[in-house]
Amino acid sequence: MAAHSMWPSGRRDGKAGGFLPQVSTVLNRFKKTSLGRYIYYSQTNKQKVKKPLSKTEKSLVTESVPERTCEDPYIAFLEEFGLSSVPAEILTEVTNPLPVCCCNKPDNTQWKVSHISSESFFKNKHGFSSFNLSSPTRARIKSSIFMSFTKLPWLHTSFQIERRGYHSVSVKRIQQLEEKANAQEHNPRAQAEYLKALVTEDPNYVIKRYESGRYAVDDSVTKEYVKALILTDKLAVPSSVSDLNRMGSSEYVNPSMRTATGTTSGIPNGTEDNPTYVIMQNQKGAFFKEQLWNTFRFLIALFLILSLIEAQLQMKMSSNQKDIQPDSVDRNTRFTDVQGVEEAKQELKDVVEFLRNPERFKRLGGKMPTGVLLTGSPGTGKTLLAKAVAGEAGVPFFFCSGSEFDEMFVGVGAARVRNLFSAAREHAPCIVFIDELDAIGGTRIVHDHQPYSRMTLNQLLVELDGFDKTEGIVVIGATNFPEVLDKALVRPGRFDTKINVPMPDVKGRHDILKLHLKNVQVSEDVNIEVLARGTAGFSGADLANLVNAAAIYAATEGDQSVTTRHLEFARDKILMGPERKSAVIEAKNRELVAYHEGGHALVALYTPGALPIHKATIVPRGSALGMVAQLPEKDELNWSKSQLLARLDVAMGGRVAEEIIFGKENITTGAASDMESSTRLARAMVTMYGMSEKVGMLQIKDDDKSSPELQALIENEVKQLLKESYDRAKSLLQAHSKEHNRLAEALLKYETLDLQEIKQVIQGKKLSRTL
Repeated sequence: MAAHSMWPSGRRDGKAGGFLPQVSTVLNRFKKTSLGRYIYYSQTNKQKVKKPLSKTEKSLVTESVPERTCEDPYIAFLEEFGLSSVPAEILTEVTNPLPVCCCNKPDNTQWKVSHISSESFFKNKHGFSSFNLSSPTRARIKSSIFMSFTKLPWLHTSFQIERRGYHSVSVKRIQQLEEKANAQEHNPRAQAEYLKALVTEDPNYVIKRYESGRYAVDDSVTKEYVKALILTDKLAVPSSVSDLNRMGSSEYVNPSMRTATGTTSGIPNGTEDNPTYVIMQNQKGAFFKEQLWNTFRFLIALFLILSLIEAQLQMKMSSNQKDIQPDSVDRNTRFTDVQGVEEAKQELKDVVEFLRNPERFKRLGGKMPTGVLLTGSPGTGKTLLAKAVAGEAGVPFFFCSGSEFDEMFVGVGAARVRNLFSAAREHAPCIVFIDELDAIGGTRIVHDHQPYSRMTLNQLLVELDGFDKTEGIVVIGATNFPEVLDKALVRPGRFDTKINVPMPDVKGRHDILKLHLKNVQVSEDVNIEVLARGTAGFSGADLANLVNAAAIYAATEGDQSVTTRHLEFARDKILMGPERKSAVIEAKNRELVAYHEGGHALVALYTPGALPIHKATIVPRGSALGMVAQLPEKDELNWSKSQLLARLDVAMGGRVAEEIIFGKENITTGAASDMESSTRLARAMVTMYGMSEKVGMLQIKDDDKSSPELQALIENEVKQLLKESYDRAKSLLQAHSKEHNRLAEALLKYETLDLQEIKQVIQGKKLSRTL
């Protein structure tokens, strides 16, 4: 701490003043000691000697002063402290007082401050303050070494210092406050008390301590800082107490103390080489409030953006639907392009006649049904029939799918239905075809989760029954699942005409194949009737795919036309899947597959009621390692019990063959699909077809709702059917073991055999074809 003493101007004292009151007590104690005698000698000697010793004089003290006796106090002092041999130059420097520090002291003030402390000595000697030295307590360092040396010259020096005759706060009190303030740097109250006691004694130090930024600051501390600025003429004197209370206000700063940027001289200006770093410290909880506010603003902005996007999408969808135009691409389709569905075509011819000549029906008061529902299996030609109706009638054709009306935005589907029928009225008479009607016409379910999910269906119901029947608009719907349609949709007045489009029979397949083969270069050896009988169960789409696949295969082989071989290859590809000739199968597995498929083929060949064999192969096709394909000779409309039992026997032939040839311990998982199909068929015979004597004539659709006794009875009957089929297949293969071995060897050699080749092999005849 820098001790500060002030006296009124004009009063000068030759005695040592000291900066602490305790110094006088120390001097009194040392008056009678060697030190006191030295003080007396130095003062009297200074009056007698007018000129200080020169550096060119003799180096010894005894040579630079007159001869002294033993009673000379100066000599006694030097001898007592062991300084009798010290050179005179050094003693002269020691006896000369240090200059008084008057740093940053204006000349026009009537007070002068004496920085007589270890701190001022430290700064004068080293050029920097001891405040720059870090310490655990950040206290100002007071070195006992410097204090011992500084006391020596001050005790015999007369200082020219202006003094005041009183102290506002005692020096001891200032010391206590300083120690407390240094120990409690973050306590603004301790800092304020210390600066309040020191501001009148040393305002410059108050300014320096405040601007260091190391100590806590509050309003009271800032008030003392402002007082210090006023005392040092760095701030204008306030006109009232209220102005002084506005501490740190920029209006009180002396304009001369400001820089070009408007900051005070106490705040350094940053440069490019030496920038000024500013640290912004937020208040407690400010970060959380800022993040909360940012999140709130983000959510609001997101909501507005999504609302705008939704509105734009709805406007765009609505505007697009207003421009709905009929489909003019398929206006050339006629009924002659649709084969195999003669009954359905006859039903639709009445619709065509209504569209061509509506007055014919009005004359007798009749009303033509405006809603026609086409049902049937996939690929039977429902869409093609609707196009043929539009082409025959020569009216605009509007095509849409049921999934096009299903949107995530509420009301968009209903708006599309309205726009569709509005466009249809503008182009009447016309046909509106809705494919996959079950997508929007499913049974309505009442629940609270999606109360607006059936708005599209409701709008469709209104449009179907809302416009005039004589407007000439025919609505045709197609679905594969008529049982799921809402009852209100299929009631009379809406879709009141239902036309079932069945799978084509032999004649229908013949006509379809003949239609598609017109556009293909066909060889003369192709027999369409044989091919039609060999494609039982094929739909119109399957037959079109068959012809296309045969044409592609013929082009790949480089042939000039499509032959029977190409068509059979395409049929086998559709029935059994594409061949995987590149699959690597070990010889043991090939042998097992050959005996497995041979077992199926023999049981199918010798079991009455089984379907004729088409081909047997051990070439992997699809997910199967081998298979035996069976085709009916005619369209089977009903299946007898003997036919179903024969199917069970054929399914068991593969597992029985593995067990007979390789043993029970070597059976494989290759019969998994056979067991699945046979179990499903046996359960259907018991629960659906009434072919079990013990269960009786019951049709059980849900076994879980049956009694435990009935469920157990069903399980027993299913097991019994499967066991009997297993025994029959085992007996048959054991009886024809030689034929079984011959067939397996032929499959290993030729890989694929048809029915005629199988019959030749089991008779022991050799095949004429090469591998």
